[in-house]
Amino acid sequence: MNFKIFFLILGFIFFITCSENGSSNTNSTDIEIMPYYGTYLYQDKQCSGSDIQYTIIDENGISFFDFLGDNCDDTVECYSVQTFDLMEMSSDTLLIMADEESDVTNGIVYIASDSLIIVSYDSNNGTAEYHWEKIKDEIYSFTPICDQEYQNTKDIADILVYAVSDNGYLLWKNYLHGGIWDLGSAITTTQDGGYLIIGELGAIEWGGCCYTHDSDTRDIIKLNNQGIIEWKKEITYSNYGVSDYHLPISISLFKTTQGDLVFLAPVGSRIGVNIIMMNQEGELIWSKEYPEFYGTEITENASGQLVLLGWSGSTKLLKILDNTNGDIISEKEYPGLFYPIAATSAGQDLVVTGFIKRIDSLNYSPTFLLKIDDQGNEIWRKIWDQETEISRGPLDVIETNDGGFLIFCQTDPPPYATLIKTDSEGNEEWRKKYDDYVGGGKGWIHHTDDGGFFMASGYAVTKLDPNGLVEWQAACSSCFPKYFNNGKVTGANYDMRPIEGGAVMVGYGSASWE
Repeated sequence: MNFKIFFLILGFIFFITCSENGSSNTNSTDIEIMPYYGTYLYQDKQCSGSDIQYTIIDENGISFFDFLGDNCDDTVECYSVQTFDLMEMSSDTLLIMADEESDVTNGIVYIASDSLIIVSYDSNNGTAEYHWEKIKDEIYSFTPICDQEYQNTKDIADILVYAVSDNGYLLWKNYLHGGIWDLGSAITTTQDGGYLIIGELGAIEWGGCCYTHDSDTRDIIKLNNQGIIEWKKEITYSNYGVSDYHLPISISLFKTTQGDLVFLAPVGSRIGVNIIMMNQEGELIWSKEYPEFYGTEITENASGQLVLLGWSGSTKLLKILDNTNGDIISEKEYPGLFYPIAATSAGQDLVVTGFIKRIDSLNYSPTFLLKIDDQGNEIWRKIWDQETEISRGPLDVIETNDGGFLIFCQTDPPPYATLIKTDSEGNEEWRKKYDDYVGGGKGWIHHTDDGGFFMASGYAVTKLDPNGLVEWQAACSSCFPKYFNNGKVTGANYDMRPIEGGAVMVGYGSASWE
């Protein structure tokens, strides 16, 4: 969509479809004309200025007119309308009298000045607040009025989900719409061959997509094997209420050996993390808070126990948990290490990558590789503190077929994507840099059936041969389009999972960006 034509559209709509209401009601001496009566234009900040909405306030209450043909709604050339009675609470505050079927709760109209009203109401993300500027004292009418109701018309970014084969063909794609900003933050496969997404429909844009103020609930979307929605539901796992902070949607998601699903979510207005375990029907099994601990990764050890990695302001970076209730079995400290990012299994052991605190003599935080047994006892560690390029930290790690390890990390100057190959003791064997600007600080890598690797980041999808050489790539430097052999997607990746013969990705994007 071309947001630059917004003002042309606005002018056309205003002069062609808006007319002064000549009804004698507005001139009747029997009706008191209040100073806030008139016609107002919405000051849009959510849809890049393209959302055309008006409201009128008169003796009949307040009516909201939303033009569904603008670049925010892009649905049909008509106005939807909602009308509510008003009750005066004070000289500058009016209560919106909404019925039980309305999505407006605790609605208030605040008369901020002679030319500005502020409309607010409660939502899952706290109090929603909208500013309206008075454009006329007269009451305007708006035509044509829509002859049916349209749901969820406002849209900038949708959940993007798509699958790609190892040979570079787009298997399927889908854009899932729910609000102005939607995000799929994590995805996993299900036992029936489909997929399950953790995300947020109607999220918040805050310097990028996407966040929420909701501390307690996340959206779950079940897809079939072609990415078609089978069901959607919400999972509620806590009762912290609305947070003052912009919270990430979820952190990490994995399927246990017993088939249950586990993900991490922040706790709200304080430091801590929630672990949420659910079944593949999206039903909560248990959730547990770990205060003063910023969780970064959760996985499973060879004994079937949960392993929670994260940062606590100390060197206590790992917790072994009972998978039936989340109770802490043991905790481990690793002096000299600081912030774990990702982990992978290595036989009965685990290998963790992350970074240590910045050393005074360096302009970067060195990457570490740590091998531990299934109870978290350290076997060996390696630290990269002699780098010629600035290290921006690791993103993922896997064990290679020869018993070594492959670290997917970022180095500066751009392009940022770098692979470091080590032997089984963590000693570096080679490194390669790729034309991948990463995007969002997220990246993943896994094995392919031909002995190569499938690598993805926010901006790129890349297939590598067993030696780390590029076979094909769908990438764009700091932009969204990704071109495959038979089509493209437009958006940013937030998670990747291997599937048979390829990979599935989820994030945010829009068909309109194509």
